[in-house]
Amino acid sequence: MINIYKELNYRDEEAFSAVESLIMSLNNGPQKEVMLTHFPAWVTIAKDYIQANWNKHITLDELARLCSVHKVTISKYFEKYAGSTVLLYQRKIRMIRAMELIQLNTHSLTEVAFLCGFSDQSHFTRYFRQMIGFLPKELQKN
Repeated sequence: MINIYKELNYRDEEAFSAVESLIMSLNNGPQKEVMLTHFPAWVTIAKDYIQANWNKHITLDELARLCSVHKVTISKYFEKYAGSTVLLYQRKIRMIRAMELIQLNTHSLTEVAFLCGFSDQSHFTRYFRQMIGFLPKELQKN
C-alpha cells in the first residue's frame, strides 16, 4: 500500500503503469497465473479500451465487437492473459483513477465515487478499502 502511495506522488508517465502493476498484483481472491507469452492482440485492445473508457459501463458485447472475438472467448480467456476477470480489471482501473482524482483534491469523495461509476460514496469507500487497504479519506488527507 505504501508503494502505491509513493508512486502516486511522482506524476510522470511511468506513474500510471507503476500504480497499475501494484494494484493488479493485489490479492483480491483467487487469481489464475498470467500467461506472459503469446499475448493475443485482442487482449491488448480490450485492456486499452477499458483504460480509455474507465468511467463508462463496458459490456462483453461491446468488447467482443471491438476486438472481433466472441464474448465467450473474452469471458473465458481474459483472466488467463490479464490476471483478472474483465469486471475486476475494470474496477482496478477505476481504483487507480479514483486515487488520482483524490490526490488532485479537486473533487469531493462523493464526486469521485460517482465519477468512478459507483452508485454512492458508501459503496465506493467499502470497495476502496477492500481493494487498496485503507480509506479514501486517508489518501485525501495527504
